[in-house]
Amino acid sequence: MIALLAAVGIVLAGCSAPEPAPETEQETPPTTLTVGVVGSLTSFNAASAAGDTPANRAVASLLDEKLGSLDGDLQVVPNDGFGRITRVQGDPLKVSYELFDDRVWSDGTPVSLDDLLFGWAVTSHFFDDATYDDAGQIVSGTRYFDTAMPADPNARTARPSIDRSDDTLTLTYDEPFADWNRQWLLDRPVHVVAERAGVSVEDLLTAILTVPEGDPQAPAAPNPVLAAAAQAWNTGFDVPAGTAVDPASVVSAGPWTVTESTADTLTLARRDSYQGAHFPGLESLSVRFFPDRAAQLSALEAGVVDIANVGEIDVAERETLTDAGYQVQIGPTTQTLHLRFAEETASDLRQAMTLAIDRSSIVRDVLGPMRPDAQPLQSFLSSSATGQLYNDLVSGNGAPGTGSDADAARNALGDRAAVLRVAYDATDELSSQVFPRLVSMGARAGIAVRAATADDTADATLSWVGEDESLYRSARDRIAEGVDGPNTDELFAELTVHTDPVDILAEAKEIDRSLFAAFAGVPLFERTGAVVSAAGVGGVDYTSEPDGVPPAFWTWSAPPQ
Repeated sequence: MIALLAAVGIVLAGCSAPEPAPETEQETPPTTLTVGVVGSLTSFNAASAAGDTPANRAVASLLDEKLGSLDGDLQVVPNDGFGRITRVQGDPLKVSYELFDDRVWSDGTPVSLDDLLFGWAVTSHFFDDATYDDAGQIVSGTRYFDTAMPADPNARTARPSIDRSDDTLTLTYDEPFADWNRQWLLDRPVHVVAERAGVSVEDLLTAILTVPEGDPQAPAAPNPVLAAAAQAWNTGFDVPAGTAVDPASVVSAGPWTVTESTADTLTLARRDSYQGAHFPGLESLSVRFFPDRAAQLSALEAGVVDIANVGEIDVAERETLTDAGYQVQIGPTTQTLHLRFAEETASDLRQAMTLAIDRSSIVRDVLGPMRPDAQPLQSFLSSSATGQLYNDLVSGNGAPGTGSDADAARNALGDRAAVLRVAYDATDELSSQVFPRLVSMGARAGIAVRAATADDTADATLSWVGEDESLYRSARDRIAEGVDGPNTDELFAELTVHTDPVDILAEAKEIDRSLFAAFAGVPLFERTGAVVSAAGVGGVDYTSEPDGVPPAFWTWSAPPQ
């Protein structure tokens, strides 16, 4: 009986239903986002004169690792995961550079002091002995590295000293220099430049350490090693139109490597060998290039792009994007509109027009629909695009009130009629909105504001002023034209040699005060920008750089799967 039951048990067991097969695990797709950029990729060297385009700068911000970066307010953020820049002493100004161990280029080559030394050779123009005509063309001598940023005479240094045992490079400046913490040095990888130049790294470094400083008064024959390296730097990273990029040829210091390239897309992958502080949460990133803003906006509306700096948009475009589920961050950019008076314009007319302008009304009418919290610009040197720096600057810088006082304007002119010829770009939408308002405001004070003709000598210019990444640079660029105060140049000379941010700010306030007291012009407002990100995308901050990729890509996150 037991045997029979056992046999039955065997039969029953053999006839039981089979166990279900284990479920196959679904592979999680890599986290990725697409950034939309206007323009086309023409060079992997955005620091060169030919490569300095918004699209190339956007790619560089993703691929290039430096010892510092700029946040959304264009203020310096030290890259403490990559190395260190230290002000060793103030006068003479000595600045040391240190790179941390185990930092490598994407091809596995260590990032070293040799790379910093080469970067100094590029940006310092130490070896140049060229002289130029009024059009900026070379008439004698040599300019080696054709950089987008010209050599700054206030940033002159001696040849760097290198301490291999301490792994530091030290720069000694001829004079203290306000922007010392924005000289990051790291540039193209020196081993790649040497290879493309057909020279050895050793010969290139020897040339940098031994070739005499250039003297435009006594130009010498070009050094062949430096000339070859300069040619490689100037054009060797260009991407000719219609050609495919070899991903292996793109060597980067940042956390991304190029894996694929087409005419309108650059695909990046996170690299495991990266050891810095900017390791992305995303596993890959695509950069899509568009011919213009309209195409970029269309791609956003179609859901093709996740992140984009779309610049100045109108109310209808913002509504279209928000209705499609996008997050739209609105803010000021670094492009500012000023009315600047010509040196020949009489001081009483300058004062009267300044008093006649109702800046609050202009800002409310022109910017209010998109940026209702916008305020009139209260500085010649900076704007609210620089965040707290601007707030500190305009506290006690002598800026006048933002309304108009027609009676005071008439008194400044002694109740006589006057004419102010203003040059402006009639094709610029915002300038075209401002100009008729200047006409009506001037009329209330007895000033006939007219558009300057081609044959006129303009009494004032309504113009946009570009980026102001630092108080030093904006002061340098913005006091170069138009009316200055009686001591503006002396104040700028003092600002240049300050190396403490507190002292730089104090000097900038004095420059503003001198320009306002001289009625040098009327700062009006900033352009409005917009950064757009898709629903669920996290970590994307606004940037006041008009064409820049939003900062801190390592904080970006894709929507939950």
